[in-house]
Order: sequence, then structure tokens, then C-alpha cells
Amino acid sequence: MLISSLKNSTLSLSSRSIGRLLQPHDRYTRKYASQSTSPPLLRPNAETPVQHHSNDPLNHFIHDNIHPIAHFQPLPSGSHRSNISTTLPLILPYESYPDPTRRADPTHLVEEHHGDGIVVVIHLVKESLNKEVDFVVSSGFIIEPEGSQDEQLVITCSHTLDQISNRYPQTAIHSFIVPSASSSAPSPIPITAYPSSCIADLLVCAIPRPDISLRSLPVSPFPIYKGQKVLVHEYGSSHLSNSIPWIGSMIQREWISAEMLGYRNYGWREVQPGTSSALPYITFSTRPSNGSSGGPIVDAVSGAVVGVVSGSRTLSAVKGERGYGASAENIFEIAAVLTSWIYTFISEEQIIAIPVEPNS
Repeated sequence: MLISSLKNSTLSLSSRSIGRLLQPHDRYTRKYASQSTSPPLLRPNAETPVQHHSNDPLNHFIHDNIHPIAHFQPLPSGSHRSNISTTLPLILPYESYPDPTRRADPTHLVEEHHGDGIVVVIHLVKESLNKEVDFVVSSGFIIEPEGSQDEQLVITCSHTLDQISNRYPQTAIHSFIVPSASSSAPSPIPITAYPSSCIADLLVCAIPRPDISLRSLPVSPFPIYKGQKVLVHEYGSSHLSNSIPWIGSMIQREWISAEMLGYRNYGWREVQPGTSSALPYITFSTRPSNGSSGGPIVDAVSGAVVGVVSGSRTLSAVKGERGYGASAENIFEIAAVLTSWIYTFISEEQIIAIPVEPNS
């Protein structure tokens, strides 16, 4: 009799109720916490999807420049995975409070001759059979380590390159950037190598140094506190009222104000600065638009980069889906630094960093 009553209970997860949970139309519907309903399913991770070429404003630009792009030296599909966690023999200066002329200034989106530090990253495959062009688009920004003379480095995301590499596993891929320098006809710059990457969705790209070096952005290794205001660079945000033309007026962009929601570890558990835990991921309150992956997350107070956009992910059943990215800590893990640092939490409003000289 007890077994019979348990089978009839509304809390029983019978095979019938489990089948109902797995129905596609019911997977992402809103669930309420009542006795007769099953636990809500969390949405899976969602990285910013590939742009649809038919509506992509860069489609005409790519076809107009297909001949110079075709002369770029292609890189083998999947070659970026061979340098995961490789430490570069370069020194990246820490800039927690950069000079005003160095800050990523969202109030001044002026495209000067050397750009504003932010670029569009494109990975392209030209199929040999029908000669169609397939490509993926992401954002990126320039960094300037000490010791890089003949090349400049671009920080971007790795999942877009993973996507096209998985679609064409044994095909050469033409990768290049389009800088934000002022020009009615911007020229693509080839990516010549992938010196390093990390599992937190971070990719380092090398480009030949142009005659006029592209402007770089300052990067801070220091964590910021929860609730602090950050600015997220949005790509293709033409639906927003404050978006402005970018890259020869081909696309739109905008800086979006967001709230920093905390750091997460590799197990996606929330961790606090000042502890022994690594801080690989940073989360924020807005959801990035398509193509924003690889763009900078900037501390609104200092103007320094504190993270790199990856996409959106469910933080919890209460908070729902929010934006996330790789923290700037990952950038300094793949570049040499002059000193080590111990982060100390004084309060939620103040974080100090104590330099510790490395052993000689």
C-alpha cells in the first residue's frame, strides 16, 4: 500500500514525468516552485553564435577584398590548440590606473590613424568546390608587451576559431583583423600565428606591425569588487540608440554599462578575490550581442581592461542568464611579469595588491 501511494504522489519522478521534462517545447519554459512541478532545467552554456552571412554587413567587405585576403598565408585548422597555456617570453606591463591618454575611453569613439585599440577578428575558409566563402566574426583588442618589435598582439576569444576549425578539420584557414583606424576603405591585416591560448576561451594572435602601430589598451591584473560598474564593448548593436558607425561605417558598435556580478572558477562556482582560488571567469549583468566575443570588459573607474567577453551563461535559477568572459588574470598567466602579486581584500570597496619580488 505504501508503494502504491508513493507511485501516485505528485513528487514522484516517474518515467512519464521524466519524458515530459525532455520535451523540446517544455525545456526552456518558465517553471514555478510548486509541489506538482518538477525542478526547473537550467539553460546550457550559450556562446555568442556565428554571424549569418546573408545579413552580415562585412559580407561585401570580405568579397571585395577576397583577392588580397587569399594571398595571406593561411594557418592549418586547429593549429591554435597546439599552444594552449604557452607562456610567452614577453613582459606585459600592469596598468591598474593607466594614464588618461591610455584609457579605453567610451565617451570618445574617435577612429584615429592608429585606431582605438579595438579590432574585428575574422576567420575565413574558401571552399574549393563551389568557391563559397564561410567565415566567423568576433571582436578583439591590441596589447603591447615589452619586447615585441616586429609584431603586435591581439587578444580575442578562441571559441569562434574552434567553430570553423571543427567545420573544416583539415582545411587551411585565413585569419585576419580589421582595425578601427580612420579610413573609408579599411585594409585587413593578416594573423600570422597563434602564440598562445588558454582554456578560459582566450586566444593570442600575432599580426605584423603596421607602419603606424595600432593603439593598444591597458590591462589590469587586479580583480575588481562585486557590484562595480564595468563597460562592455558591443559589436553590431544597431538596434541601440547610442550605437555609432565603425570600420568605415560598415557595422555598428557601442559601450554598454553593466554591473560586475562576481568571479567564477573552472567548476563554475563563485569565488572571492583574496583567497587561494583562481579567478578564471568574470560575470556581468548584461548579455553580449553576436560578434562581441573577444571584446574588452573595462573597469569604468580606471579605464583598464579587466576581462574578455566570451558569451552568456546561466548563473543560477534566480539570476538567470548573464554575460561572462575570461578575467584579465588569464592574460597575465600567459605573459611574463616582473613581480608577483598578493591580493588582499580589505573590504568590498577596496582591494590592495602587495608586490613580492621574485626569487633571484
